Amino acid sequence: MTATINRFEARLAPCGKTRHGELRMTEDQQGLITEEVRYSCGCHTAKEEFHDGSCHRRTVDHHGKVLVDQELHGE
Repeated sequence: MTATINRFEARLAPCGKTRHGELRMTEDQQGLITEEVRYSCGCHTAKEEFHDGSCHRRTVDHHGKVLVDQELHGE
């Protein structure tokens, strides 16, 4: 499994404010990829790409409100 953490300068957060934060990515040897973005305001997004090509995306603002919770099926 490989993992990386990168900090980023200010960009638009899900709440509409410009904030800095961290991008975390992990990948296992079978093709599972997880990407998580955390903003300084508390908003966060997560994306998981599974071995079969399906994908789950979730976006939550800093108040805890789920803005996106989407599952896309692979082939």
